Amino acid sequence: MKNNIVIFFLSCIGGIIFFSAHIPLPWTIGPLVTTLLWKTVRKKPIHWPKSIRNTGLIFLGYAMGSPFTLQVGQQILDQLPGMLLTTFTTMTLSLLAGWFTCRFTGVGMVNGLVGSIPGGLSQMAVICEEIDGADVAVVTLMQITRVLTVVFIVPMLAIYGLTNNSTPLPLFASTASLQFEQFLPFGIVCIISAFIARVIRIPTPYLMGPVIGTIALIIQGYNAPHLPQYITALAQIFIGIRMGADITFDGLTNWKSIVSYSFGGVIFVIAGSLGIDYLLVKLYGIPFLTAFISTAPGGITEMGLTAMTVHADVSLVVAYQLFRLLSMLLLGIPLLRWWLGKKAIHKTLQPTL
Repeated sequence: MKNNIVIFFLSCIGGIIFFSAHIPLPWTIGPLVTTLLWKTVRKKPIHWPKSIRNTGLIFLGYAMGSPFTLQVGQQILDQLPGMLLTTFTTMTLSLLAGWFTCRFTGVGMVNGLVGSIPGGLSQMAVICEEIDGADVAVVTLMQITRVLTVVFIVPMLAIYGLTNNSTPLPLFASTASLQFEQFLPFGIVCIISAFIARVIRIPTPYLMGPVIGTIALIIQGYNAPHLPQYITALAQIFIGIRMGADITFDGLTNWKSIVSYSFGGVIFVIAGSLGIDYLLVKLYGIPFLTAFISTAPGGITEMGLTAMTVHADVSLVVAYQLFRLLSMLLLGIPLLRWWLGKKAIHKTLQPTL
C-alpha cells in the first residue's frame, strides 16, 4: 500500500512535468515514464492493482462514449466499407512489417507475425499462449514497442503536425463540478456494462463496456454530463502507471534488435496508413485529423485520448479502432492461427496433437 502511494505521487509529478513540457498525453505518458524510471532505480517490480487501472478505464469509457449522437451512429453505418478497407490495409502492412522483423532478428515466423498484429496488448499476450511456437516474452515486447511508439508518435504528429487546437488536461482545473444527479444513471450503467462485457469476453471490457453502456443511455434520451478534467486526468494516471509496471525486458538478450525492427515496422504501418486516410477524407468528407487517428495502429484507449485532446471526432475514432480490434480478434487471429498450424503440419509432415 505504501509503495502504491509513493508511485502515485511520483506519477502525478511526472504528469505535471510532461504537461509543463507540452508533451502529448502527459497524464498517461508522464506516469508511464516515471514508473519505468522508478522501477529501474529500485531494481524491483512494481505491483499496481488492476482494479485501480480498471476504474480509470471505466471513467474513460464514459468520456469516450458521451459525445455519441444518432447522427454519429448513422455516420458510422455509412462508413462500414471504409472500416473494412482500413482494417485490411492495416493488417496487411502489419504482417509485412512482422515478416521483416522475423527475417532480420531471428525471432521466428510465429513471433514476428503475432507480435506485429495491432490487436489489444493484453489480448495478444493471452492469444500467443495458445499458438504453438509463440514466445510470450517476445510477442509482449513487440506489442509494447508498438503501443509505446504509437502513443508517442501519433499524438505528437496529431498535435504539432496536423492541428494547433489541443488542450492537455490539467490535473486540478477550476471547471464545473460533476453534475452528480445527471451522472448517477451513467455511473451505474457503466459499472454494470463493464462487468457484463467482461463476462461475455468483449475486448478491453472495462473500457468498451462503459462506452457501449453510455451510448445506449444516450440513445434512450439521457443527457451525458461532462466529466471534470481532474477525473479524466486521474484516470489516465491510473492507466499510465499500470502500463509502466507491465513493461519488462528481462530474459531477452536480443531485445534491442527486436525493439529497433518493431519500431521501424510501426513507422512503416503509420506511413502506409496515410494513403488510406486520404481516401477516407475524399470518400466521406471527414477531417484528415480524425481519419489519421482512426487508422493509427494503436489501442482504443490511447487513440481515444488523443482524439479528445485534439478535438477530433471521438466517437468515430473509437468506432474505427473497435471495428479493427474486433476484426483482428474474431477473424484475423483465427485465420493466422490456422495458417501457422497448416504450415507447421506441412513442415513436420504429421499433425500436431
